[in-house]
Amino acid sequence: MGEYYQGAENLTGVELANFLHDLISTDVQAVTYANAKVALAEADVDPNDQTKVLTIYSRESVNREWDSKSWHREHVWPNSRLGVERVDENDSNIASDLHNLRAIVPRVNSSRGNKIFDITTDSDSFYPGDDCKGDVARILFYMVIRYPHLKLVDEDLDNNPETNYTLEGAKMAKFSILLQWHREDPVDDFERNRNDVIYDWQNNRNPFIDHPEFAAMIFEDESNPLTYNTVILFIERKRNFVWN
Repeated sequence: MGEYYQGAENLTGVELANFLHDLISTDVQAVTYANAKVALAEADVDPNDQTKVLTIYSRESVNREWDSKSWHREHVWPNSRLGVERVDENDSNIASDLHNLRAIVPRVNSSRGNKIFDITTDSDSFYPGDDCKGDVARILFYMVIRYPHLKLVDEDLDNNPETNYTLEGAKMAKFSILLQWHREDPVDDFERNRNDVIYDWQNNRNPFIDHPEFAAMIFEDESNPLTYNTVILFIERKRNFVWN
């Protein structure tokens, strides 16, 4: 599994989830939300044109240099559903985690809002596209392992102003569909390079990019595939953990 994952051998379920949580939460170099603009210009670079970044969902290639117009910073797990206040440029916390941020075209960012992910795009849900759905799944898997107060669920979630930016509203969906997308849209070289760049910046990795098999080993039950009972146990066990 490589030196970074040394110790993960033979672990599954809650034990593997706990191991990965400790691994990706130790000695992390927090990056400010302002500096995320510089990091994403490197992490999301278009492999076919080094002067561009490849944006999420629409897959448009736009000018790499930050000008606040060509692209914005997308929270794949929406900022309003992270259980913290709206991110500020000087913040370095869960809302500035580079693994959860992607370059995005502004009009697409506006359309996506804080909708949950599902198989269609409508007033309450958003379909990320065939080429991005696996990327989305692996980012959200990282987030629920890295930050134990977050929940991935299968229920529909409204945009509720009363729970936005609160721990009560720190949920995303739909988990079973994300597991399917993870299988249907495998890891590609863009994700691998992005993971390497973020590791240089932040000193942690997305395990589900390096080892896609971890998703099944943690989230699925051999007797009932595409379930997620083990991660729910993990979250409950770690409920009082304070992230940094």
